[in-house]
Amino acid sequence: MRLFGGAGLRLILPLVAILVFVILLTFSLLRMVEVETDMRVDAEQNMLWVMHQSESAARRLVEATMQAELGEVDAGQIALRLDLLRSRFALLQDGPQHRFVEQIGLQQQLSQMHTTLQQLDPLPKDFTPAQARQLRLELATFPAFFAQAANKTMIREWDNLGNRLETSRNQLRQIIASLIGIMVTGAILTFTLVLALRLSRQRNRMLRRERDFSGLLISSSGEGILAVDDAGDCTLWNPAMASMMGQSPEQAVGRKLREVAGFFDIVPVRNAVAEALRGTTATLLFQPLFRKAHKPPLYVDIKVSPMRDDGRVIGAIVFMHDASDRYAAKEKEAENRARLEHLVVERTRELDDALTRERSAANLYRNFAGMISHQFRTPLAVADSALQRLIRRGPRANPDEITERAIGARNAIAGLTRMVESTLDAARLQAGQVGARRVPCNLVEVLDMVGTRQRAASPDINIELHHADTVDAVALCDPAHAEQVLENLLSNAVKYAHPNTSVSARVHDDDRNVLCDIISAGPAIDKADRDHVFEPNFRGLNSVGTQGTGVGLFIARSLARMQGGEVSLLPDDGTTTFRLTLPRFRGATK
Repeated sequence: MRLFGGAGLRLILPLVAILVFVILLTFSLLRMVEVETDMRVDAEQNMLWVMHQSESAARRLVEATMQAELGEVDAGQIALRLDLLRSRFALLQDGPQHRFVEQIGLQQQLSQMHTTLQQLDPLPKDFTPAQARQLRLELATFPAFFAQAANKTMIREWDNLGNRLETSRNQLRQIIASLIGIMVTGAILTFTLVLALRLSRQRNRMLRRERDFSGLLISSSGEGILAVDDAGDCTLWNPAMASMMGQSPEQAVGRKLREVAGFFDIVPVRNAVAEALRGTTATLLFQPLFRKAHKPPLYVDIKVSPMRDDGRVIGAIVFMHDASDRYAAKEKEAENRARLEHLVVERTRELDDALTRERSAANLYRNFAGMISHQFRTPLAVADSALQRLIRRGPRANPDEITERAIGARNAIAGLTRMVESTLDAARLQAGQVGARRVPCNLVEVLDMVGTRQRAASPDINIELHHADTVDAVALCDPAHAEQVLENLLSNAVKYAHPNTSVSARVHDDDRNVLCDIISAGPAIDKADRDHVFEPNFRGLNSVGTQGTGVGLFIARSLARMQGGEVSLLPDDGTTTFRLTLPRFRGATK
């Protein structure tokens, strides 16, 4: 086919040959039909014979009338001859004969003679010679007319015959030329057919070689390969797939994939095969393939592609590749990345802590100096005043006065010591230097210990501790910090309680937390102060005349939040209630 210059010409040339073949064959058939039609019409329209028979009928009728004049013929024979002539006229007046008469220009005369013939009276039984003579005279022109018509007919038919012969000759030439063209196109088609058969055999051999090579590749491939038809039945199952799935080709081919292995019935794989059968390629990565129970799975990559034939999807082919090593490498990479990120976070936190400690040192000294200048002035003044009086009195001071002045100075120094400790705690909290370790801790036990100390320090205040037997009081907190929070809250409540009143503490719980409410009937906290009571160094209007540093509630809330809890001031209901909230230990059961 290279002789014709390419794939397009290889296709166009046979089509053109077939088209020419059809045209020539059709043309030849049409011409042969025309020739047959001409021959058939010539046989049906032999007008020379018709005219000759009509002339003979007219002459015999005239001769019969002449014999009737001599008395040799009776009226019956005359009537027979007359009917025969009328039949000839009827023939000439019908169909093709009528058209032929018109063509030779004798139709008018023929019509007049036919009218004359039709107007003749019926012959009587006693037909006389005179009547015969009259009839002969009326019909005398008939034989001459038909003789003339026969001559014209013969001339016209010779002309027509010559024309038809010439036409037929031309048509035969055309038919012969068409037959020659048909033979040429047939030869071309035969030649292209031979070349096509040769090319087809070559391509079949190539296809067989490629099929054998593809089969060898598929059978020796390390990838699992299978194919399904458009109905979802398995048509190909290579050895690598049999090794992966534990199913031989005999067990897989001809069955639905979901019947071969449950792996093909999981949603991602089933959807990928369905998409391929609809014409879309699908890819799945790291799909776990469980071959045996209690064994680690294989991780496979799957690619499902449609198989097409002339644009129509006839099935799908599935490639499965064992990606377990790559999956393990990816997991190891992710683990290393996570470990590295954790190390970076830890190192960053260490650096932040170091920076925070450096900053907190400066903040500690700065805040410490500010608090001393603000809070320590009064205790120092009291101690200084007592000591100055002792110095001025000198030897005149009696033992009782010395004891009184010493106790006053000692109390002022003790208060100053407490203020120093509170101020340092507040400074450490602000600087972030105080941490918390959270462990399970029974809040009831801590509260009992704190309450015992407060009863000893404040015997004139009734301190009541309450908790239900069913309460789950185990909190997840730092016991030392929880104790300090309760110490600050309870001492704060005792400090502001009215004389001869009670301070109560009640431990209860909810679904997530352990709660401790410290309730006192001291002076109400002003509404304007409720939003500021937890700020460091803040003292509200109800603290007038009461000693304090203004950092106890700040420390209590800060320590509670360090443990994941909270200290809050509940709405005013006639009493002052502070609530400590700590997360409940998850290992405890309610």
